[in-house]
Amino acid sequence: MDGPVTALVFGGGLSLAAYHGGAYQAFANHRLPLHWVAGSSAGAITAALIAGNAAEHRVPRLLEFWGIAAEASVASPFAHFEGWVSALRAHVVGDMAHFYPRFPSPLLFHSLYDLAPMRRRLSGLIDFARLNGGETRLSVATTDLRSGDPVIFDTACDRIELDHLLASCGFLPEFAPVTIGTRTLGDGGLSLNAPFDPIMQECLAPLRLFVLDLYARDDRLPSSLEAALERKNDLLFGNQTYLRLKDKISIRHLQRQRDGTSRGDDEISLLSYRAGADEPGPEKSFNFSRAALSRRWRTGRLDMEAALYGALGGRDGLRIIRREAGTVTDERERR
Repeated sequence: MDGPVTALVFGGGLSLAAYHGGAYQAFANHRLPLHWVAGSSAGAITAALIAGNAAEHRVPRLLEFWGIAAEASVASPFAHFEGWVSALRAHVVGDMAHFYPRFPSPLLFHSLYDLAPMRRRLSGLIDFARLNGGETRLSVATTDLRSGDPVIFDTACDRIELDHLLASCGFLPEFAPVTIGTRTLGDGGLSLNAPFDPIMQECLAPLRLFVLDLYARDDRLPSSLEAALERKNDLLFGNQTYLRLKDKISIRHLQRQRDGTSRGDDEISLLSYRAGADEPGPEKSFNFSRAALSRRWRTGRLDMEAALYGALGGRDGLRIIRREAGTVTDERERR
């Protein structure tokens, strides 16, 4: 293969994953090759929509999945309040395109919501023959709910179907786990919220990797109870991604030293969705309003454009994209 292996990894975060769509749109506009995609939870859906469609259909399918007709509408002065209303509505009556509430029996609990609407929509948006055909490799992360171990399904050795995607979305207690074979599998974010691990372990060639996380570990200090609850969630998931990624980069560097191979070949960028004041704090992932989805799409597109600008120089280490602060942080010297 000429050039580096190019991979996109998508973290989970329910409706926040509209950010992924805009990021992929910017990536596609650069016409870079794409060899491998991976994801957990909502990120697994993004990855499957990419791997399961021809290149020219991927952005339209992502737009259709999120119900976005155009980018961000005029900002509303009541966006924060509207976000809370949208999130509370989703909790009570669901979102017609993705899930609806179920009324669990006290004797036999399944989950609070049923993903049947999303199952129906994905069956029409993803070509599973193409997805499993190997054009773009796909890895989907789930978690074994008995052992707690991550379980990765990969089109290089497994056939991935809708059940694998829904298992990756089984975030308890909201969404039900799925039994595949002898294992009961839940949300990939419970173990690997951004599953770059198989890519970094297996790929010995130079790697161009973009990790798209939906929770930013570095952000503002909380100044209210709402902000504190949001910050807690961001740290729980954002730190998991960042610390694992730093460790994997260090391991790759040590392996190259051991093998006597040159360093400086990997290009690794971490993009994180940084929610603004418009989002309803800790309930932002349940905000399915069209305005919020459109804003996230636009933010993802701009963040990926910032990541791609000057990022193709073959430099080892980790670049952290903080577009809103006007900075791109290079952490190569701080392993």
